[in-house]
Amino acid sequence: MSDHDYDHDHYHHVHALLESDQIDWLGDGVLCQLVTIELFDELDWLDPVACRLPAAEARELAFRLLSLAEHAERRTRGEHSE
Repeated sequence: MSDHDYDHDHYHHVHALLESDQIDWLGDGVLCQLVTIELFDELDWLDPVACRLPAAEARELAFRLLSLAEHAERRTRGEHSE
């Protein structure tokens, strides 16, 4: 447990980037540049979290985020049905 007094830990900043040394080999010997995603909190109380995704997985995550953002925007405008 960390020395801060929160019930829930939240990350507030997301960075996505390409690092030239983050290259992986796919199953058929094909090179794959990985997309790095990093999460940070505002006060540096939490250790940053990083993951590296192949382009296809990064694209799928981006699509899901866009879909969720659209849904959240519709809900905010009162256009949702439950």
